[in-house]
Amino acid sequence: MQDWYVRTVRLRFQVFTGTPYTHVSPMEWRIDPEALRGIARSRGYLEIAPMFQGCLSFQYAPRYVPPVPVFDGPDRPDKDRERWLLNQLTGSDQVWISLKHANLSARRVAEVAETEGLRVAADFGDPADRVLLLSRDPSPPRLPLPAPTGPRFRYAWLNHIAPATVIVLLGAAAVITGIPSGYEAPVTNLLFLAAFAGMVPAAFTTSLFPRTTRVGWLAREFDGSPEVGFPMRSYRIPADLVVQIAAYHGYELYGQSATQAGGPGLKFRKR
Repeated sequence: MQDWYVRTVRLRFQVFTGTPYTHVSPMEWRIDPEALRGIARSRGYLEIAPMFQGCLSFQYAPRYVPPVPVFDGPDRPDKDRERWLLNQLTGSDQVWISLKHANLSARRVAEVAETEGLRVAADFGDPADRVLLLSRDPSPPRLPLPAPTGPRFRYAWLNHIAPATVIVLLGAAAVITGIPSGYEAPVTNLLFLAAFAGMVPAAFTTSLFPRTTRVGWLAREFDGSPEVGFPMRSYRIPADLVVQIAAYHGYELYGQSATQAGGPGLKFRKR
């Protein structure tokens, strides 16, 4: 199932990319022809007569096969949300914005961004959300990205740092308060209980931050390292959007992982 998922995502965002013609071998991709046709239709492709033996051929024809529409926010003036957007943009050279979080249309976001000297450098979407990269320099990154030098901080680590901090602080408090009473005081037991109970919500610390913030953190994962991987719960961004953001930075999806502690995760490598 994991391999099938990876193949279907790669087909959607690495094969059916809007090129005039696309040819795919169901046997090579190990995918059912009907599932392949469904992916093609969802991306705006019309099946045509096979042009190569063993392949299905498709032509990009969004006028006749409308692709699945992507998310867009309300296209109307909203002073409160536009003020929020301006606060995000002020003094920034590059900002990722989630339209679902912004509650503004892509057109309104672009118009507000232009007043601050930023333009849309990238636009990725799926039916659940749409994210825009606003930048003073809208040219795409020069690929491949250079490998990072020196240590770096990954925001996904917050989901490990926070539980450890909770158990250390509350555990130390329980030990300190329990020493005089031989660990029989009710407050000591409550502190021990709180330490273990607090680990669970602390493991989802990143989820407490706004969606726009998490999109920006996610984009920073693709920093030129040869391989990048993280649990999906780290940023709680739809996988289709993650794959598109990765491709923009020169990465391709090559695997999926699942751990009992971290849940499902995606693995990428630099092209």
